[in-house]
Amino acid sequence: MASNDALDLSQIDPPVWRIKVADVVYGPYTLGQMRSFIEEGRVTAGSSVARGDGGAFVTAGAYMDLASEFPHATPPAKDEKPAPSNFVVTVKTDGDGRRAVISVLNQTGRFSELMAGTFILHAEITAYDLRSQLSTVLAERGKFVIVNADTGQLAWMGLGSDADEHARAVWKRGD
Repeated sequence: MASNDALDLSQIDPPVWRIKVADVVYGPYTLGQMRSFIEEGRVTAGSSVARGDGGAFVTAGAYMDLASEFPHATPPAKDEKPAPSNFVVTVKTDGDGRRAVISVLNQTGRFSELMAGTFILHAEITAYDLRSQLSTVLAERGKFVIVNADTGQLAWMGLGSDADEHARAVWKRGD
């Protein structure tokens, strides 16, 4: 196939979706990427997303394109905590970021640092909520990987697009 005849996927699935986390906007992403984020638990029905350049940020569940992708399990009530889970959290950051991570882990549950930058945590929290809290305190100061040892869920921030693609290709949850 000549390069002039190459299929232009941007016409089929254009990158028009943006995600806002702690006042930082990420994207644009394709609908396929958004579906992957939902499957991984990185985007929930309550996540702040926008479609189109300059579109308003609303909850992801408000978009028909995304609403059908969310699990139909009843979410916990506001006063109901998630089931306790075991996590492995690996963090690379500076000294101030490390102190901020330790503060989040200390407020979240019981934890121990097994070796420099690698923590185990037992807490009543979801991987998504833990990722959100760590993203907020680290912002651009570091990167991390979270593994929920009970559910097999993997979450991360700051690894770059290559690592992001490799993680998606390799990691499969044991649902």
